[in-house]
Amino acid sequence: MSWKTFLQAAPASDHAVQVYEDLAELCDSVGRYLDAGFHRGEPALLIATPDHLDAFVAEVEARGWHRAQLEAQGLLTVLDAQRALEGFMNGDVPSKERFHATVGTTIDESARRFPDKTVRAFGEMVDLLWQTGNEVGAIALEELWNQLAETRRFSLMCGYHLDIFDVNVQTSALPEIVRVHNLPRPVADTSRLAAAVDEALTEVMGRAEAGQIYLRVGEQVPRTELPRAHAILAWLSDQDTENAQRVLDRVRAHYIRLGNTAQAQPHSRA
Repeated sequence: MSWKTFLQAAPASDHAVQVYEDLAELCDSVGRYLDAGFHRGEPALLIATPDHLDAFVAEVEARGWHRAQLEAQGLLTVLDAQRALEGFMNGDVPSKERFHATVGTTIDESARRFPDKTVRAFGEMVDLLWQTGNEVGAIALEELWNQLAETRRFSLMCGYHLDIFDVNVQTSALPEIVRVHNLPRPVADTSRLAAAVDEALTEVMGRAEAGQIYLRVGEQVPRTELPRAHAILAWLSDQDTENAQRVLDRVRAHYIRLGNTAQAQPHSRA
């Protein structure tokens, strides 16, 4: 499933994640995700930090909706991410019972008001845990979300603020984050990433070796929902850490350059 299709259709039990550096990238996805749901009469649960909440609400309102009206109609429920965590964390790990009693109950309330509709949830509680160094707690919480989806009808999008051009993120963070989501989006513009990876590999490794890397990844890494360019970076980070960081530095530079070029050509986007 493409990211665009997920944002529009958001099938029940789908668990997507967007990794981002610029909050504007995440806001665009959250805005499109919620907007599509509201047009379909689907309620939303937005679990965010206060500063991000303001940005998300501004994005939704720019699309013609009004927070007060959505909340009054029961179409939008907002929870503070930190307070929600405090309600069900037991030390460094989430309590399954308290998670179900808080988040599960909130989803149940939306489902009762809108029977036969899929609740669209967005949450960044996991990112709060990850940013404080509690990676184990974050992944445990992701697993609880997956378990909750077995008995509730909702889709879920998560956001993680990570630098994918860092070799440590590639080797230690992303593999676990990708594992617990069925639709990962490690970068905002996958086409631009593919072009940047191609250029960087050729510059750092040489054209012949770059071609061999593409062949090895094709043979050794099964195709998944993960963009192929990211699979290249993940494989290289695992197999050749020294060269991987050099490649990642060049990928970052090309990715930024290509983005600046696209912004300077307003008619280049469909």
